[in-house]
Amino acid sequence: MTISHALFALSSIAAVLTATTVQAQSIPPEGPVSVTFTATPIPLPKSMPIGAGKEFDLLNQAMTATNDAGNPVLNNMGGRCQFSRLRDPSAKTVEVHGFCTYVDKDGDQTFEQCDFVPGQPNNCKITGGTGKFDGLQAALVITINPLKGNFDGISQVIGHKKGTYKFVKTN
Repeated sequence: MTISHALFALSSIAAVLTATTVQAQSIPPEGPVSVTFTATPIPLPKSMPIGAGKEFDLLNQAMTATNDAGNPVLNNMGGRCQFSRLRDPSAKTVEVHGFCTYVDKDGDQTFEQCDFVPGQPNNCKITGGTGKFDGLQAALVITINPLKGNFDGISQVIGHKKGTYKFVKTN
């Protein structure tokens, strides 16, 4: 009986290792990214004046992301972003810098850094991840469309992330 238990244990370990390898290989090593996302600030940011007519605030946003092609990169993931925002109402400019973390149903995460600078495209980059997203890197251009809300005090946006990704060795 102990030999059959040992054989069963070894075959179970082999099956788990094989399944993990198959799952990791289901994400192509590089490719295009086309993602639709939503963002909802929580709570609504409150600006503070910082002189020279400029305002500063912090944004904490609840996020969702869906890959338009169904690729696992940023597909069916929930997330959170935290940004610092500098506004110059007289020049009608806004500068935003911050970070986002998304998580999928398996608990694997992606990490994103974003910089929105006046006069330039809104750029984010995926700087890594955990689990199946370990070694993920991406360069993304972000477009944002504010939505008209029907609930006072809640603002929402829908947007798109477009670019390319690749996996790089982290060791």
